[in-house]
Amino acid sequence: MKLGTTSWLIGENFLDNARLVEGRVDFVELLVYTWNKPMRAKVASWLDGLAALNLEYTLHLPTDRTENALAAAEFFTACGFPLLNLTLHPLPGWRDVSWPHLVAVENLIDRVEFHHRFTFDLTHSLLGSPLPPHYHPHIVELHLSGTDGLIDHLPLDDATLQAARPFLRQELLVCFEIFDPDDALAAVDRARALPAWSGDSGID
Repeated sequence: MKLGTTSWLIGENFLDNARLVEGRVDFVELLVYTWNKPMRAKVASWLDGLAALNLEYTLHLPTDRTENALAAAEFFTACGFPLLNLTLHPLPGWRDVSWPHLVAVENLIDRVEFHHRFTFDLTHSLLGSPLPPHYHPHIVELHLSGTDGLIDHLPLDDATLQAARPFLRQELLVCFEIFDPDDALAAVDRARALPAWSGDSGID
């Protein structure tokens, strides 16, 4: 497995966040919450620095509008910045758009729509709609965080890690969407010690 964290640990600056976790994770999920001229300029200013780090990257496309998600996807495709995956929320009208081949649709708490590449947020599923079994072979990225049964993005808990166990496989990307650096890196270290391909879950 490749293990990563979100780019939002100490604010929005991709480069500051990536430098913080370099050497501790395999990849960083670049979280793009919208797309406009100021955001495009900031992202463009960070890319050379990101490319110089010993990290790989995924991208979480904007969650506000389909048009912004597409514009961000097209920007990264045009500039040639290497990415492992592009996560897309099933925004209104997303099926009417031609997306880059690396796009994977994510399940939301109240919305699950099929795509041949899928980002599975386990905590969304625990809080809302379960993922149909026929989606499972299409999962390319797994998002994990803790939950108290009401909200997500909390520190990783035993129950969530146990629920993730059946999905873990060697080629999977696992991103911990926990917006605190200490809690996120603790989750990475815990998962890295997990014997994911044995019968033992490794969870105390």
